[in-house]
Amino acid sequence: MAPAATNKQQGGELRILCIDGGGIRGLIPAKILDFLEAELQRIDGSTARLADYFDCIVGTSTGALITTMLAAPNKPLCTAKEIIDLYLEEAATIFRNDHKATWVQVVLEAVLLFIKYYDGSNEILRSLHDMLALGSALEPLLRPIIDALIHAKGPSSTPAAAAANDNGGGLLQIAVLEAPPPPVSHGVEPNEEAPAAVEDYIQEHAGAILQALCHSQGLALDSPPLQEGIKEFAEGLRKMLLNPDFVRYLLLRPKYDGEGLRKVVIGKLGNHRLQETVTNVVVPTFDIKRNQPVVFSTSTARQDRVMDPCLSDVCIAATAAPTYFPAHKFNTISFGPLNFQEFNLIDGGVFANNPTTVAMNEVWRMIDRGEELLVEVSAMDCSKLRILSIGTGVVNHSYTADECNWWGLLPWVCNFRNKTLPLIDMLTYSTGSLVDYNVALLFKSQRCEDNYLRIQEGHLDPSLGAMDDTSSMEELLEIGENLLERQVYRTDCETRKYQPVKGAGTNKEALTKLARQLVAERRRRGATPTALSATDNTTVVEPRPKRPKPTTNVVQ
Repeated sequence: MAPAATNKQQGGELRILCIDGGGIRGLIPAKILDFLEAELQRIDGSTARLADYFDCIVGTSTGALITTMLAAPNKPLCTAKEIIDLYLEEAATIFRNDHKATWVQVVLEAVLLFIKYYDGSNEILRSLHDMLALGSALEPLLRPIIDALIHAKGPSSTPAAAAANDNGGGLLQIAVLEAPPPPVSHGVEPNEEAPAAVEDYIQEHAGAILQALCHSQGLALDSPPLQEGIKEFAEGLRKMLLNPDFVRYLLLRPKYDGEGLRKVVIGKLGNHRLQETVTNVVVPTFDIKRNQPVVFSTSTARQDRVMDPCLSDVCIAATAAPTYFPAHKFNTISFGPLNFQEFNLIDGGVFANNPTTVAMNEVWRMIDRGEELLVEVSAMDCSKLRILSIGTGVVNHSYTADECNWWGLLPWVCNFRNKTLPLIDMLTYSTGSLVDYNVALLFKSQRCEDNYLRIQEGHLDPSLGAMDDTSSMEELLEIGENLLERQVYRTDCETRKYQPVKGAGTNKEALTKLARQLVAERRRRGATPTALSATDNTTVVEPRPKRPKPTTNVVQ
């Protein structure tokens, strides 16, 4: 599978590295790979590189960025340590918008969207148009209303209202304190006018009803902490709804324009093509025009010119996460025979955030097509595969049925209360855990469980879960360090739980053992080990100096 292919040999193993998607959380697998590469250098010489020891490297999203950097030409382009530096130095460039939106731009883009896509007979587009129109109409009304709720002082018809004015409580507190008590029913039979009367009463005396509900739960509506909470919530809501960048991101545009991402990727990968990689690279993407996965690989690129785009195009497309970056479009052409292909691609994480099965399918596909492999292996034979799969951490949010019973489209897509993306998080977690379970089950059924090593942080702190929070990079590196010291985990095929493996040691010990196996396999194939220098006999891990945290470019 590697460019320096030799004749097929008996025995041995195909070595596969898989890296999950996760944005800036790619620092976690980068840190783990840094340790593995240091172990390879300790055992086999200071010039050892990860790409020399893996027959196939597959990555999704940020994993694709790591994959292409590890395997790009020039022996190879990056070491694992240099990839960490790439994240630390370029993350602020990638997750950045050079131009802030204005309300003029927001309105203009909404109008252009209406002109381009609106069809009076299309209910979805009609709803979108109505939503944009409503947002534009409400914008000038929101500011004075919310300002009044927070700051304005109303008439002091009662001592309580006067006290509320003196304390700066605003109209909300005054309305609550002055609202009359609800009427008491004395056995009067309901009539046709009752529903309307009740509705009018609720609208008129909502404050008193809210106060009664709070008292029934043991809460004091007029307590200073609750009042401060109301003020903070109203102020945050005002800033959010009146922020043109937020409205633009929510309705019209991706969060980032992608220019920073393109600049970094093209600057690193240049004009190198996919077939030039120093080992077989596999990168999943999704074509939104053809509505099907597109998996790029070095082996396919060498056989089909139309599947041999620039590495930079593959990397940009693979990292085009919906809502974060725009989709990536490019064309390829082949002249023998003449063939033209248009790609309209987004992040492959929508179907394979954990790309382990994508890597295995690539091996089975190569066997099915009769391609030459370095090891004698048959389809579905996991005993000849050795897989290292590294995740980017999972924020294990959980919700009760009572909590989400009344969620509509917006709360499922974006939960502002706890700053999560419930639907996206659940889809990503469920597909990733299902892949891990299926792979673990397959290896267990063939009695070769030790051939599959999965390293994943299953309980990531929610504050570190964002894919674009550049202020959390040092903490993510620390999580990678901690994972090295943690016991080896594996998905239990009976309970489906990710739990520690008895007697398996720590991830650091497992990676050291893997490094010896990788070196032994490379030497078995006839590769000459590099002479060890005096400093190659021990692994030296120098503490990384603390870096100032960059400003986070997050739309509030």
